[in-house]
Amino acid sequence: MMPDYRSPYETCPDVCGNLERPGVALDMPLWIEHSHLDTTVDQLRIEEALNEMEWRGRHILHVGVGNSRFAERFAPEAALVDGLTVCQSEVARAQSLGIPNYTVYFLNKYGREFGLTLKNRYDFVIDNNLASYACCKYHFYRMLDNYLWAMKPGGRILTDQRGMDFTVEEKRWILSYQDLEALEKKFPVRVSRVTGTVYAIASEVTR
Repeated sequence: MMPDYRSPYETCPDVCGNLERPGVALDMPLWIEHSHLDTTVDQLRIEEALNEMEWRGRHILHVGVGNSRFAERFAPEAALVDGLTVCQSEVARAQSLGIPNYTVYFLNKYGREFGLTLKNRYDFVIDNNLASYACCKYHFYRMLDNYLWAMKPGGRILTDQRGMDFTVEEKRWILSYQDLEALEKKFPVRVSRVTGTVYAIASEVTR
């Protein structure tokens, strides 16, 4: 990363002004309804990368549960899988599956209710769309702060470049690996490559 590198999203608005319902496309099923869609390529790549790690017996948070196939695959051997979604039909599908150790919350990852709702701490946070639905820098940073608060020391966020290349509205929110590295100057994290497209953001917070 160049010493003077500045992420394109740095020119986005500092604060969106929508503190009660942050993020974009919340009222657009086309972008948030994935309960009956196939698992995306980037999500599958994250799953394959996770499968090579020591995930059994660990706590996992899956952000954007979609069709809940992630939980079907990992919950049987994980200590637990918690999921987040802003789509009620995804909650309904998750509950209909009756998967042990799997709890889904209707919860916005950018919101302030995050810390009031989740009680567990996680070894892995799975989020293939870190900034795809971001509305402003304030809420993007709040999301990261939420994740770090919820993670165990040494916990890792796993994401994929294909998901980072997608945005609903603002193209400045397309992220690169350099953008993730730049977060090391703002948060107590260490960024690394897991595969050619899957990246890890490891918490360096100690408790």
